[in-house]
Amino acid sequence: MTAEANFVQACEGPVFTGSGSGTLACSCGQALIEGYDPARFLGVAIQCGQCAAVTVTPGLPAEIAPPAAAVLAETVAEVRTATTAIPPNVYVVGRIEYDRIAALYQPHTPADNVYPISALLLDEVAATYESMLGVPLPDSSIAKADDPFAGSSEHALGWAVAHLRGRLRAESWASRESEASSAAGTNVAAFLHFVRTWSHHPLFPAMAATAAERGFSLHGLAPFAAAHCLTMQGNRIGFPTPAAVPGRIGHIYVAAGPSDMVTVLPEVFDRFEYPYGAAWNAPGLLAAVSEVVLRSQARINLKNPGILLLSPGVALGGYDEALIVAVKTAVQSAGRKNRGLMGVTLIVLRMRDTPDPHSVRFGYGLFPIVNRHYRGETLVAPPE
Repeated sequence: MTAEANFVQACEGPVFTGSGSGTLACSCGQALIEGYDPARFLGVAIQCGQCAAVTVTPGLPAEIAPPAAAVLAETVAEVRTATTAIPPNVYVVGRIEYDRIAALYQPHTPADNVYPISALLLDEVAATYESMLGVPLPDSSIAKADDPFAGSSEHALGWAVAHLRGRLRAESWASRESEASSAAGTNVAAFLHFVRTWSHHPLFPAMAATAAERGFSLHGLAPFAAAHCLTMQGNRIGFPTPAAVPGRIGHIYVAAGPSDMVTVLPEVFDRFEYPYGAAWNAPGLLAAVSEVVLRSQARINLKNPGILLLSPGVALGGYDEALIVAVKTAVQSAGRKNRGLMGVTLIVLRMRDTPDPHSVRFGYGLFPIVNRHYRGETLVAPPE
């Protein structure tokens, strides 16, 4: 047996039969996989039962996103004494290729989540933005004495950098001195966190183009923050391959089993977002959340099962905690009407003070709320 092989052919026929139209054969002519589709067998090494040579299928092409769900083939030279049929929705990935893909496609958690706000850091943000998109960072600051957030709706990141440059010129300032400075520091930190988490990813140009459409606001970054959190919680995630270059990424895939995946669909929930949203109270919040959950049935249903991802932005006065309660109540009530809804998850900020008044400690929290009426088994890993 050859140590590098995932499988050793010890059956009269091929090791696998798939749903493709080709045949994978050893150099000696022995059939190893009938119904071979290269996209379904990635980096799989099979030792021929006739001549003992090892044939390795190609790995994942550079321009294709990896499957979110796959069967892992360990490098243990597993002896196969019978042919195994591989269903059309199953991918088989060799351990070496799996590790290569994981290193390339999984998020990299930044080593430090503290961002000291300085002129140098703001210059880094502007230069990074321009290198990513090929245009200068917009100056979206509109000076209004009665509205320090003016310009934030047009381009959140441009406003944030302009606001902080103005505050840096003051005799004294702090990142938490006001709601505006806190929001600006959060936007800058969120952008840098996104870049440091995902810039190695082959689909990063599409991620950046997607987030740029919302000015790199918290809503624009929410899908990628959620994907990072889902990975940290032990889930396997993936992104669809964009139809164009750089294209856009409208949703996430999360594996719900070895060969199944569900779609995570983002939804901006900004009705109560500070500073321009409506004032909130518990009954109004529950009504608004229930409406969104019920409306999601047009996109998430028995034919298209999935998870709804809510991006609420920032509101004041214990809003995050009240929102989690409202979502739990809404899912419990409306979930029975949509058995294709696996659950609703929230992506919210988790900010902490730092000893340095000019720094921002940045983080996210993801809160999955499971629909107990979902038609299948919910296998998405919850937070610890």
